Amino acid sequence: MDHGQLLFSELRLVAIPEPSGTADDASLLKAVTANEELNNLGYTLSAGDVMKLARSGELDGFVERIRGYIGDVKAEPMYPGFPEQVMAMDEATFRFHQLLHYFTTYGFEELFDWKVSRGWLPDRRTLSRPEKDEQLLSAKVIELIDEADMYTLPCKKILSRTERMDSKQKMLILACIEHLTADELSRFNVTFKQNLLDLFNAIFTAEGLTSERKLECLHSICQHTGDVWKCMDYALTRAGFHFRTSQKRLIVKLLESYPAADFKGNLLLSNKKGERTSLMLRFLDYNIYSRSPEHKQAVDDFRSGKLRSWESVAKELVSKNDPEAVGYYAKRPGMMIRHLTYLLRNGYTAKDIYDALAPSASSLRTQTLVSLKNFFSDPMNFVDSDSKTEEATVVSLMVGSLLEKRLAANSCKLNGKKVYIDMPDFDIDFSSIRTGDKSDEGGYIRSGLAYRIPDAAKRIRFFIYWNDKERVDVDLHASAVLTDGTVSNIGWNSNFKDGALVFSGDITHSDAAEYIDIDFDIARHDIDSVSVNINLFSGKPCFKDIEECYVGAMAVSKTGEEIALYDPKNCFFTHYLTSSARMLKYGFVDVLNKVIIFEGLPGNNYYYEKTNRRAGFTLREYLDLLFRAQNVTEAGSREEADVVLVMGKPAENSEISLIDNGFFME
Repeated sequence: MDHGQLLFSELRLVAIPEPSGTADDASLLKAVTANEELNNLGYTLSAGDVMKLARSGELDGFVERIRGYIGDVKAEPMYPGFPEQVMAMDEATFRFHQLLHYFTTYGFEELFDWKVSRGWLPDRRTLSRPEKDEQLLSAKVIELIDEADMYTLPCKKILSRTERMDSKQKMLILACIEHLTADELSRFNVTFKQNLLDLFNAIFTAEGLTSERKLECLHSICQHTGDVWKCMDYALTRAGFHFRTSQKRLIVKLLESYPAADFKGNLLLSNKKGERTSLMLRFLDYNIYSRSPEHKQAVDDFRSGKLRSWESVAKELVSKNDPEAVGYYAKRPGMMIRHLTYLLRNGYTAKDIYDALAPSASSLRTQTLVSLKNFFSDPMNFVDSDSKTEEATVVSLMVGSLLEKRLAANSCKLNGKKVYIDMPDFDIDFSSIRTGDKSDEGGYIRSGLAYRIPDAAKRIRFFIYWNDKERVDVDLHASAVLTDGTVSNIGWNSNFKDGALVFSGDITHSDAAEYIDIDFDIARHDIDSVSVNINLFSGKPCFKDIEECYVGAMAVSKTGEEIALYDPKNCFFTHYLTSSARMLKYGFVDVLNKVIIFEGLPGNNYYYEKTNRRAGFTLREYLDLLFRAQNVTEAGSREEADVVLVMGKPAENSEISLIDNGFFME
């Protein structure tokens, strides 16, 4: 994926030259026309950006550029008359066709040692399919930015978030870093340590920067020597456990640019980390390049065993039931919040733990609290143990109270305002905010958010298109959980149609497409939920190695030979797969509540069954906490509101984006 496409898919940004001059009637008409064409693709610009486009000189080719970013299904399925053609087909014909297809790919390769590029397919009539379906989903707002900001702005938006980057965000940041100066790099505040690793390594290995400049930049992005040890470990691994002399000197200077007390405190956080630190000190030849007696003495104490790890002291206090354990933990509140169940199970009361943590609530990471709240609020995580369920309830209440305190400490644009929530395309009662467990496949709308399925949608259609110069076999599967608890599977090794579900046929070569349709008129009578999996059967080690693997889910109101099978304007979500997984739990349809959720999490089977249930800690519950913490009054209409809260990009001045503001967790 190129830089422009990553900007579009991850941030819904499109870079254009800085506007100059004024727009005339001709250019304004051309920009309005371009926006109408964007609407046909499911996207739109705000009024201000329409004017910006008119003044940019970028009108020619703009829509085609966006069309290229969106993605396309460039091949017909096994039966181009899908779904009617498959629904009318008897099982014997369908199975016979599949056997012939498999024999002319895998069979020929095994019997004759041939390298097959394409297998046999049934006679397929060429269908023009000129007509698009009616528009069922609201157009998604795109934001235009100046080309001068196309490298700095993504770094500012992504690196400032206190959560790990997904694989596409990492690709975007690494592409940006190549175009940034050392001054620009040093201005970024990297708030999540995992994201710091790639930025550190990029500066550390950069050509053309002096050691002094590297030292200045690295010191500015690392808050303490604990950050340096983590980043050095990452860089050392990627360097094949060999640093040049200049690099060793640089790291030692960097470590000694922090106070000796900080250096000493981060040498031995735990026994396991201490072993790794000892190894890194040897690779650095630390004593040779050290110039600080205080730092060198700390290393001598560490090597001689005079230092004790923070973790070993904490565990000793807990093992003795020492009442000082809670106070000792409270000095590292981030560690304490991760050890809540450990302390509870060792006899410390929830009140004592909470009272020790509460004064430090404003320093806790909101994302960590949300992640814990998600886990401990979900009863499905504790179905086998009543005692653990009771413990989870206690932890959930404790974390919820700490989260509210943390949110109250945030500087928030909503503070004291009347806020109207305008998110008609989403159901916040079935949505969750994923932090550490979000999908690595990325996307502007993150995994866990629930899209409402429009009443006019008669079907939900999952699709996949893939292509590679080699033969690759990717499979689409679905599992339907019926209201009586029974399960029906659809896919290459199971049914090809069953009640509400129908499969377009399994193709085992590249430049191919597969579809699975869910008929809502049938499904609403006896299906609780449908889960869809994507599996890489053969040809490549993982999805990221396929030249193109484009997947998504869309709403459909019309079918027939004259209606296009794929229509971008009705796609809830789409993704170019770039993760290192081979199996992906892609999407989940809650039939009873008419919502669809992108999951995008690694799986380990062709099928997975997910029953109909709400998230453990919903977006609605999170917003309730946020509003209380920020003294927000929820307005009953747009007209009486100071601020209109929307999910995606704002289209008007009164709107504020929940996603662009990181759910106000920073």
